[in-house]
Amino acid sequence: MITDFKTNEDYQKEFNEYKDHHSTEGYDLKRVFEIYLPFWQCKQNIVVEKDLALDRFSKILLEYIYYKKEPSHTDICEFLGIENAHFCIIMQLYFLKKNNWIQNIDADNYEITHDGIEFLRNKKRSRTMETEEFDYMAKEKYSFLENDMTNDFFDPSRPIDKQLSPGQKADFSGYKILQTHQIKMQDKNHIKHNNNPTYKKVEAKRNDFSEFYNAMNPNKIFYDFADNAFEGYKRSICFLGFWYENRERSNDIKVDIRQFKKSVREFKENKLERELSKKVTEYVLKNDIRIGDSQGNQEKIAIKTIEQNVKYCSKCGYQLKITAKFCTQCGTEQYMGIENESN
Repeated sequence: MITDFKTNEDYQKEFNEYKDHHSTEGYDLKRVFEIYLPFWQCKQNIVVEKDLALDRFSKILLEYIYYKKEPSHTDICEFLGIENAHFCIIMQLYFLKKNNWIQNIDADNYEITHDGIEFLRNKKRSRTMETEEFDYMAKEKYSFLENDMTNDFFDPSRPIDKQLSPGQKADFSGYKILQTHQIKMQDKNHIKHNNNPTYKKVEAKRNDFSEFYNAMNPNKIFYDFADNAFEGYKRSICFLGFWYENRERSNDIKVDIRQFKKSVREFKENKLERELSKKVTEYVLKNDIRIGDSQGNQEKIAIKTIEQNVKYCSKCGYQLKITAKFCTQCGTEQYMGIENESN
């Protein structure tokens, strides 16, 4: 829900600074308020592929076998000063053979392989698989449509808005992630968590997940989900909402979402969150939400009903006549009747 919160007095400076932001488009700023937007913290086990680092012992062995030319097991042990049956040398030679860096010429002698030479010269990388617990953030689907966002995952240390310049991205300090259950929601504006992520939903977006993980971990590659175990926790980020109304049509709304001291770790300016602004505006319009006016009056959320003779596209959310068989925006065939989703 979104309710009235008397913050114009608290944020008079911000009100004056951004009151004309959409004036050329015919919109006036009516209110500035704090708003808690819903996100999800997720945890699950995944299998990743990573570069195999060459430890010092392996490098010494490879170099010795390379320069010695087909040394015997005894030669290697004498060089290292250890016994032939020493567990350490047995396991290390097994490790080198397993990665195809050396091979047996006969029962007792070894030679370095082509892969071993390339790896020793840093011309070829060897990789290994491992399982790890991946902790990441997922976005709430504000319009409650299955295809609402193409990328559902984000790294809280990086900005959500992809349109920032390289300098702005490098200057970003990270979001303050709040545990939703610890926030006192009385007299606060917030959108409730409604679309909890699950293993099935994440697995269905495997390609997006893989791209997201690989971008966060450049030295690793996502390989697969280790199992179907999944944990999801409600989280929120507090932003400033700037409520604009069209001068001629009061039901034509724009909501700008901007950062402030409660949003980021190091606040410098009220940067605009373009993606979140777009999604919150869509959410407000779809659910016919109103916030209180300057006198503090409140209006409850008004869900559109059949008397208004409208419904919404089941795919893109576009407003249609109740009798529409196809969406005039995306062309999707519609069910007859109300397509509204209530909170």
